[in-house]
Amino acid sequence: MAQPIKALLLDHDGTLVNSEPCQFQIWQGILQGYGVDYQFSDFIPRIGIPGEITSAYLVEKYRLPISPAALAKVKEEQTDIFLQTNAFPLMPGIQTIINWAKENKIKLAVVSGAERASVVRSLQHHNLLNQLEVVVAGGDVEVSKPAPDCYLKALSELGINAEQAVAIEDSASGIQSAKAANLKCFAIQHDFTPAEKLSKADKYFSSHHLILDALKQL
Repeated sequence: MAQPIKALLLDHDGTLVNSEPCQFQIWQGILQGYGVDYQFSDFIPRIGIPGEITSAYLVEKYRLPISPAALAKVKEEQTDIFLQTNAFPLMPGIQTIINWAKENKIKLAVVSGAERASVVRSLQHHNLLNQLEVVVAGGDVEVSKPAPDCYLKALSELGINAEQAVAIEDSASGIQSAKAANLKCFAIQHDFTPAEKLSKADKYFSSHHLILDALKQL
């Protein structure tokens, strides 16, 4: 990199926390109420897509008798109910990355397309909120991922330029957002994520431990 790293910008779902299985189960439960047999294979292409866009897609695909906005609201409410008594587990190795960043005085931000209340509740559960300089979530920008707005907002609030930061993502939508903001982007590959979905990242890795090794080389 042309300049030393001053910040790490972390996606939330699938990067910071292993939320995708839980998110799928929430969607599955909602759609069962409409007689839809929603499978994980149907969910995978929607990973990284903001809730309001996914809601519009589901309403059209399954001809649901509900508006996209109302469906998105139901999803937000069900996620909030889940998080009142449960928590998305941290991804293996992410705490090590956070610790390394803090030890090296590297600022941390979470940049998510998810609804702010659920992101904040998740961060609070893991005592991470006070370790972050910035949180950008759904509703904080006019256009969410894959547009670059959320990352540009995070950079602005951190007071740094893109050459001084690295984004960590796990989806094609998130990678597109980060790269459109001119960020270097590392990606974590899940077992269910085809490599071609991550091909636009600068590099992608099978574990957070390997991401940390790569960060140390920058």
